[in-house]
Amino acid sequence: MTKRHVAAIVLAALAALSAVPGHAQVTTGTIVGTVKDSAGAVVPGATVTITETGKQTSSTYATDSEGTYTAPFLIPGTYEIAVDHQGFRKYLRRGVVLQVNQRARVDITLEVGTFAEATEVTALAPLTRSDSAEMGEVIEERAVRELPLNGRNFATLVYLAPGVTAGQIGENLSGASTFNPRGASNFNALGSQANANAWLVDGIDNNEYTFNTVIVTPSVESVREFKVLTGTFSAEFGRGAGVVSVSTKSGSNEIHGTAFEYLRNEVFDARNFFARSAVPKPPLDRHQYGASLSGPVVRNKTFFFIDYAGLKETRGLTFVNTVPTAKTRLGDFSDYRTPAGQLITIYDPLTTRPNPSGSGVIRDPFPGNIIPANRLNQVGLNVAGIYPLPNGPGDFDNYTSTANREVKDNAVTVRVDHKAGARDSFFVRYSYDNYKLDAPQGQAQCCLPTPDFAQKFDLGPYVAGIQNTRLTTHGAALNWSHIFGPTIVNEMRLGFAKTNPETRQSDFGHKSAESLGIQGINVTEFTTGLPNLNIQDVTGISGGPAFLPVNPKQTHYQIEDSVAFVRGRHSLKTGYRFILRQPSPFTNTDTRSSISINRNLTNNPSTNSQGSGIATLLLGYTTGGARGFLLEPYDMKNTEHALFVQDDWKVSSWLTANVGLRYEVYGADTEAQNRLVNFDPVALKLIYAGEDGASRSVNKKTRHNVAPRLGLAWDIQGDAKNVVRAGYGISYYPLAQSASNLLGQQVPYTISQNYSVETNPSNFSTVPLLSNPFPPIAQVKPRTTAELNAANPRVLGHGFENQTPSMQTWQMSYERQLTQTLMAEVAYVGSKGTHLVVCYNPNEVQPGPGSQASRRLLQPLANVSTIVQCDPRNKSTYNSLQGKLLKRFSGGLQFLASYTFGKSLDFGASAASGGGAVGNGQTVTRMDLWRGPSGFDVKHRFVLSYVWDLPFGTGRRWASGGVGDAVLGNWQFSGIVTLATGRPFTVFLNTGVNNGAPSWPSRLGSGKLDKPTPDVWFNVADFVAPPPNTYGDAGRGILYAPGTKTLDVSLAKRIPLRQRLNLQLRADAFNLLNTPQLGFPNANIGSPTAGRITTTVGDNRQMQFAAKVDW
Repeated sequence: MTKRHVAAIVLAALAALSAVPGHAQVTTGTIVGTVKDSAGAVVPGATVTITETGKQTSSTYATDSEGTYTAPFLIPGTYEIAVDHQGFRKYLRRGVVLQVNQRARVDITLEVGTFAEATEVTALAPLTRSDSAEMGEVIEERAVRELPLNGRNFATLVYLAPGVTAGQIGENLSGASTFNPRGASNFNALGSQANANAWLVDGIDNNEYTFNTVIVTPSVESVREFKVLTGTFSAEFGRGAGVVSVSTKSGSNEIHGTAFEYLRNEVFDARNFFARSAVPKPPLDRHQYGASLSGPVVRNKTFFFIDYAGLKETRGLTFVNTVPTAKTRLGDFSDYRTPAGQLITIYDPLTTRPNPSGSGVIRDPFPGNIIPANRLNQVGLNVAGIYPLPNGPGDFDNYTSTANREVKDNAVTVRVDHKAGARDSFFVRYSYDNYKLDAPQGQAQCCLPTPDFAQKFDLGPYVAGIQNTRLTTHGAALNWSHIFGPTIVNEMRLGFAKTNPETRQSDFGHKSAESLGIQGINVTEFTTGLPNLNIQDVTGISGGPAFLPVNPKQTHYQIEDSVAFVRGRHSLKTGYRFILRQPSPFTNTDTRSSISINRNLTNNPSTNSQGSGIATLLLGYTTGGARGFLLEPYDMKNTEHALFVQDDWKVSSWLTANVGLRYEVYGADTEAQNRLVNFDPVALKLIYAGEDGASRSVNKKTRHNVAPRLGLAWDIQGDAKNVVRAGYGISYYPLAQSASNLLGQQVPYTISQNYSVETNPSNFSTVPLLSNPFPPIAQVKPRTTAELNAANPRVLGHGFENQTPSMQTWQMSYERQLTQTLMAEVAYVGSKGTHLVVCYNPNEVQPGPGSQASRRLLQPLANVSTIVQCDPRNKSTYNSLQGKLLKRFSGGLQFLASYTFGKSLDFGASAASGGGAVGNGQTVTRMDLWRGPSGFDVKHRFVLSYVWDLPFGTGRRWASGGVGDAVLGNWQFSGIVTLATGRPFTVFLNTGVNNGAPSWPSRLGSGKLDKPTPDVWFNVADFVAPPPNTYGDAGRGILYAPGTKTLDVSLAKRIPLRQRLNLQLRADAFNLLNTPQLGFPNANIGSPTAGRITTTVGDNRQMQFAAKVDW
């Protein structure tokens, strides 16, 4: 039977089952139970009334013939359950706490008696999950509100769960990136790529489509509950191994409100680990403030919640750069030395000649290591002359710079809940955010201010590195729940999310390149400013990342409906979801061009050492270049469809089976004017959308995404204290648009040019000069292989089959409830990823003699140096042992301790996979050898989060009155401890030995040191260049960077002002012990600073103080 037949059968089955109601509880929860009498017999026909205590809104249900009741689609909160039936006492249970997406079991025993008599019970629900194999973690409102979160970024709560690692290494949690300027939200769950995750706010898809960060960012004060699902979960959820579901707060019958301000400055912050003591500490002035108000519009019926959050920040950042000295910028390298004091010799490229006594070529050094004045290129001198002069010693890491990260943010969330009679309830939520960011571009070396002596050129305020972002987001959700009968409930949800980020370089509008003498760069309004000059051995020159300006705005709309139906021991669920995505990704590859200037042309070709990029610059040469910019924005569209069926079957009193099936169709992108172009790697030509029989998407739509789910929960003794759970499931997730975007960045709708220079050219008159590196712009539309080869554009391809990435997960766990408030869990969790995207160049140069063009893999395209082909050829495996100890709040203390021992392997990295420094393999001819640690692989990770009301003051163990109460009472201590091992990185050769072909170094030893330091993190001597025209054997991701050790704490004092009015004074410290969070070392063998770490990936100690009023 073919996959198409299977898909047809599944669709038919789902269509039939859609007539059988089920339910989805993405932002809600369900209370289930069995009503029995004192003899253990089930009680059918009993009336069950469930009331939310804050709103006093009620819903009524009836037990079926098995004595079972199910109350779905309940908003998370605290409930009381009343049960009455003729011949029995009325039963009342208070204090039932329901979490988001929780299936809370509350079994009830009725006593014989009259209705006038009553049995009242107050008991806590079990901490174990005896009805579900689902794995995950709920962070309750109290923890959300009280834990120290750097930047008060709600998304960082995801890192408290086991099996989760932060996705973007090198991005501070309080930092920013181009596509997510408000801070990190990427994460990797169970070895999955970051773009596999699902972010939901009130059940509405909240995934930014380029790199799968979030769109709507709720403030901490607006979050009612935060849940992370990992492993095998219900078929109602799509995407990969990690789902984050956030529910916002709602109002109640009482007026509640908060007002707060958090203050932070540099006085209490520690100096950056790499900052020189003589350099002043960068300034910081941060104010985070806001207020919320909730209450009734109509008591017991209509309620409101409104929240405002604002931020103003000016943060100084420190960067260690390398700039040319007063002598080297004029060509005098007579005292140009490595950090170890060894002289670096500069060779004259015009003396390049065949080696008379062996293979290869040789060169002569410049006399005295000084480039003669008549050989200096004026454009090279201009560029070298716009660097500021060093403010530190030596030729490397000799300039420490500071730059401000300036932020203004204003966000509003409004929610209204309404109970329309006994059968219908609604809520609507709207979110708005306006964000402004002026910040460094996020590179390790950055932010060189334009010196006064360079003002004769048309430059911006920086010659390396500031970007300006303006971001507006909107999001809304409408939810309607309708009770058709005691056992049938329907829920419909509508919503949308919209983001409009625009980021520009700091020198936007300046004709900087033209003023320096670099022609052909500043040709349109979008290509203004400096080009991105990657000059080896010094900090690169750029007004911002080469792809700026960008405006990747997106809007998506969602509609879904789901139904709940209970039939005996079966709780059936079914639903359908439709999403229309409309991205307009005005993104570019190298808008203002990227030009490389390495040491190849001035080094010793016999040893592949010595030389300098700044010397190559001064001679006016370039060694490679690329530029590609859109002529106008393009408008894309795609759709997502999903159907699911879920049956939670109570097989017996001690065994529950969770059986589900999900079917998804992710549509391929189309563009409004058919401006998509794909590359055919077989026919070796471009395919244009809607032309010559090609589809509008130039890709296929995959219809075979059938995702079964199976889970078992075994309550060993029937008392919910010892539970064994197991599960297996398949899930699918869409390709990140960072890959599909490529199809809109092709000729003729994009200007695309690129070139590369031979490692040792025989004719230097053909080497492009910096004064005019690119040929004149021509808009071409090559249709044949020959025309494509002649045009030599940047070619971008995406696999025609368009297989949907998928993830298989499996798990087995044991939960033990140790006390009423303490639970332990140990689990084995594994996953396997298939059809994951990896990008590579199928036309790479092969080792050997002769020109690079003659050694390209695709000889009919010998002139085409850059082909980026993104195919679903990657795969991954993950295995882990996870442990968790959870204490529910009691006795003034709650905590969550999680530990993960895991290993994640894959065959390559991508922009959306989750960061890291492993890259791809050495050559596309042996992709089977690419297997290695994922860029986000972390062997050990332990996280402890806690909130502790200290045992002093009224109602506590000590100092319960008088002065002791006033001084020692109402103190709270909370914190997050994170301990994790480092991430892998790949050692590489910046200058290859394969005459333009890629090459790793050869490995003589392990590369590991017994006692590594930031100055020498690995043994550089264990890696050498392989013999000419051979591949190295070092391997991918063979070494690991330093790990993470942080302690974030908060100390707060609550001061009662009147009956319901309280003041909280609070101090937070992030990285309290000031442990440096070191970044990756320089893994470039041959670099003078190889093996050295010069950056941090997390903040040094920071402190903030706050005052908060609540009522």
